[in-house]
Amino acid sequence: MPRRLLIRNGIAALPHGPSRCDILCEGPRIVAIGGELEDGVADVFDASGLTVGPGLVDVHVHGGGGFSFFSSEPGAIRGYSEWVPARGVTSFLVSTVGPSADGTEQLLRALTPDIGCRGGAEPLGFHLEGPFLNPGRRGAFHPDMLREPTREEFWRYQESAGGLIRQVTFAPELHGGRELAAAITTSGALAAMGHTDATAEEARRGFEAGVRHVTHLFNAMRPLHQREGGPLAAALLDRAITCELICDGTHVAPDILRLAYRLLGPNRFVTVTDNLQIAGTHSLASEFAGFPVEVDGLAARKADGTIVGSVATMDQHFRTVVDVLDIDPWTAFRLCATNGARVAGAQDRKGSLQHGFDADIVLLNSDLAVVATVCRGEVVYCAEPGRTVAAAAG
Repeated sequence: MPRRLLIRNGIAALPHGPSRCDILCEGPRIVAIGGELEDGVADVFDASGLTVGPGLVDVHVHGGGGFSFFSSEPGAIRGYSEWVPARGVTSFLVSTVGPSADGTEQLLRALTPDIGCRGGAEPLGFHLEGPFLNPGRRGAFHPDMLREPTREEFWRYQESAGGLIRQVTFAPELHGGRELAAAITTSGALAAMGHTDATAEEARRGFEAGVRHVTHLFNAMRPLHQREGGPLAAALLDRAITCELICDGTHVAPDILRLAYRLLGPNRFVTVTDNLQIAGTHSLASEFAGFPVEVDGLAARKADGTIVGSVATMDQHFRTVVDVLDIDPWTAFRLCATNGARVAGAQDRKGSLQHGFDADIVLLNSDLAVVATVCRGEVVYCAEPGRTVAAAAG
């Protein structure tokens, strides 16, 4: 018989709103949600005083806890999967790219065996950030890593990844960009605009070709101008486009986050970390794309001041969106879990507390700190072990 877990008496962030209820998990799935469920033969987790929500989903992350997704060393993904539930994350996309075309293929082949690994947060596939980026908006990427888009090169990557590339960030204004968007969409992955110098019209042509998402809105893209709105105006005004934002308070100023939320609303705003391997560690220095970087507050920067990525983990981002956007935790779960699951193509089993969905659950205290995290029915992190009562032996 599959192992059963009963989460009792928490305030659950259900799709229709918050409700005090019990959640029964059997094996990796949620099998019942309601008041005072019978435990039968089940471990019982006392969630009194806790907020219970869907596990957080991060669709743009390069590593954390000392584990890097730019490395082909065995165990990087597995190590991260075991580390990140303490930050409330139960699934994620592996965001990566190699130093060259051959290097990207080798990296994908090396990392692919650990996609879908068990024992912690679930890696849902790859997010390829590059190499088809605009050199003028390359951010921290080395210029030698960048190339114009070709469908043939993308298909080589998708083959190397065993079809597990779920998202590709590219600049649609580049020659071949629209053809690439069509190829990405045909493969079943999500075409995302980012590191782009597109005009508003070029961005709209990208949307027509299949682009449906924008990578770290405001960062590494043409800024808003009163006579040329660029990708920002095009994306914010198109209701079919989701936009991810790094909500550490450094990548995007609080006022700009609030402005974006006013336009995007709770269904199109996707919270991501863009974490580097040093996130969640005591390290103050690392390297990215061959450049040394140093921690500056909640972000890492190159020597020239260029922001490279965030070191604020997903639970910190969750608390930031609640505070900065002045929203309740139930809405924050949409921004930090539900919408990310949709971007990753896992909305039929992730990002929501529903019958039949994966039992990916995070439990937060009144300060919105992570008390426990459940990955596919298993309590993989618990800061208060006294809340769990094991099922009586039969």
